[in-house]
Amino acid sequence: MNEEKVPYKCSCGGNLKKTKVEVEFFGIDFGLRDAEVCTVCGSEYLDQETLKEIEKEIKERKIFALERKVQITRSGESLVIRIPPEIAEFLNIHYKSLVQLFPVDKDRMEVKVVE
Repeated sequence: MNEEKVPYKCSCGGNLKKTKVEVEFFGIDFGLRDAEVCTVCGSEYLDQETLKEIEKEIKERKIFALERKVQITRSGESLVIRIPPEIAEFLNIHYKSLVQLFPVDKDRMEVKVVE
């Protein structure tokens, strides 16, 4: 793959190289796209055209601005994550819906609706 060095640096101080990266956002695969990638921290910077395409697609799918921060609560010995109503409606889940939880890494979890 052809990589071209960029004349400016990443915010971490590392060098940036132009290359192609696989782009997935909100579970939507946008394929292989041009990006600038830091050789030190690995941060990926997409061009404005790709960002506009991503924004358009997530707005069309009505998932724009559905991301929320929620506080973990307790019920007995279990921890509880409250799902905001607009996310529940989008996922078509309700009281007693069945979901699977997958730890992705130390700071990320995936929830899959299985019913």
